[in-house]
Amino acid sequence: MNKKYPVFDYTDCMSCSICEQACPVSALTMTKPGKQGKFINVFPELVGDDCIGCGICAKNCPMDVITMQEETPA
Repeated sequence: MNKKYPVFDYTDCMSCSICEQACPVSALTMTKPGKQGKFINVFPELVGDDCIGCGICAKNCPMDVITMQEETPA
């Protein structure tokens, strides 16, 4: 079985950082530039190779903008 990783649909992301806080290995950060607005200005992104593919970020996303996708073999 291939490792899964999160894929983000930033269209409805509200930059709440719940996914970042829920990640057990701190594999997400809220630094990717996002929508320009009063409260929304950053999006989550993966950092490094720390993601373990657990899907906790996707399960905790209140907007359901994170899906887990299988990594394609090299």
